[in-house]
Amino acid sequence: MASNSPKKADYGKLVRLEIPSHPRYISHTRNYFFNLALDHGFTLFEAVDLKLILGEAISNVIKHAYAGHTDKPIFIDFLFEREKVQIKIRDYGIKTKPKDLKSSDLSDYRESGIGLFLIKQLTDYYFLDESFEVGNQIVLIKKK
Repeated sequence: MASNSPKKADYGKLVRLEIPSHPRYISHTRNYFFNLALDHGFTLFEAVDLKLILGEAISNVIKHAYAGHTDKPIFIDFLFEREKVQIKIRDYGIKTKPKDLKSSDLSDYRESGIGLFLIKQLTDYYFLDESFEVGNQIVLIKKK
């Protein structure tokens, strides 16, 4: 008999973090996630890619959503499944629309603006969840 009830979350596969929007926490969070990715069967190269995109996404939250404020919350969920990881990064800052997201043209390289380009290149799928009245949530998916 088929059940119409929603699938229950397996919290044994979910790691949830809350960090302040201070740049000093980016490195710690990236390194923690790098080790989690290795522990969950990602290769060294995949784990390095994941570490890079996580750092870029957190930097974008601090710079754009929180306008550099260092005392705001950033919530991060890592959902590890057999063949992929899903990363959700949630903030309560300035609302962003998908049309406002711009990926840089690498022929016009500057010291900023490359984060979304890297996220686009190194994930299998990403999107900006617009379902929140306040703030943003970006969802990143990387397959093994």
